Amino acid sequence: PVSCARGYTQSIHNTHMADAPAMAAGMTGAEAPDGPGGAGAGGAAAEEQMMGPPLDEPGFPSLPMFKGELNEWINATTPQRLAMVSLGLREGLGLSGMGMLADDGNGMLQSGLTYGTRFGALKAEVVSQGVLQTTLEGFMPLPFLQLTTQLAFMPQGLAGGAMQSVLMSPIGAIIGSANLGGQLSAELLLPLQPFGEDSQLLLGANAWGLPGAWGGSKFAVEYTQAEPTADGSMPTRIGTVTAEVTRPRAGSPNGVSGSLSACQQLGGGDALNATFEVTPPP
Repeated sequence: PVSCARGYTQSIHNTHMADAPAMAAGMTGAEAPDGPGGAGAGGAAAEEQMMGPPLDEPGFPSLPMFKGELNEWINATTPQRLAMVSLGLREGLGLSGMGMLADDGNGMLQSGLTYGTRFGALKAEVVSQGVLQTTLEGFMPLPFLQLTTQLAFMPQGLAGGAMQSVLMSPIGAIIGSANLGGQLSAELLLPLQPFGEDSQLLLGANAWGLPGAWGGSKFAVEYTQAEPTADGSMPTRIGTVTAEVTRPRAGSPNGVSGSLSACQQLGGGDALNATFEVTPPP
């Protein structure tokens, strides 16, 4: 009744890979300009750009499978207008589009094609920021290894790229991510069922950084308990408690932070959520 398998697949598709506009901005922002704003008289601005991707923050979502119910509730209560369309042109070929408009006036349009091949799903998407994003998703060179690659292009040329590997080991999923900006991430997800089939204990650890430089780590534990139904159907009353701790590298301006959250699904679409966060002072 409680399983991580669906979450593994969703995290590959939806959350781990960096989105194209942000990835493109990060890559182009790392290039040092020439002229007066560059090295020398440009001073601080050029030095900041030459530093490249930030080391104190992960370049990929860290442990996004945790606090899923709370994140869904936050998204559901955030005012925004969203339209989505999907059309199957023929077997293995689909057309999709999405438009989003937030209350602050910021919006995004995205459309693309998806073609299913024996090597995985091949996608080409155009984003309103002027980015062409190409993705090969779900390529499995081995039965226990899945690869996803992504390249982003702007009119000036290649803007960025990322790759993610998911290794299904005997103890859990090992996820490795890297992008062309040099950002690296490794993640371990360990699902356990020590108290029966109606409960699950999920342990997670994430570490990020740059080549030759440690960035930080994050640890999480989540316990889920489902109330079994009399007819054996999917339970609707599910309780979840999640604890997370994030520890940046030594010398980082960001201190240790943590959170404790709880969610109780009451059935009928109703739920109670609570969260307590501890963050260091600025």
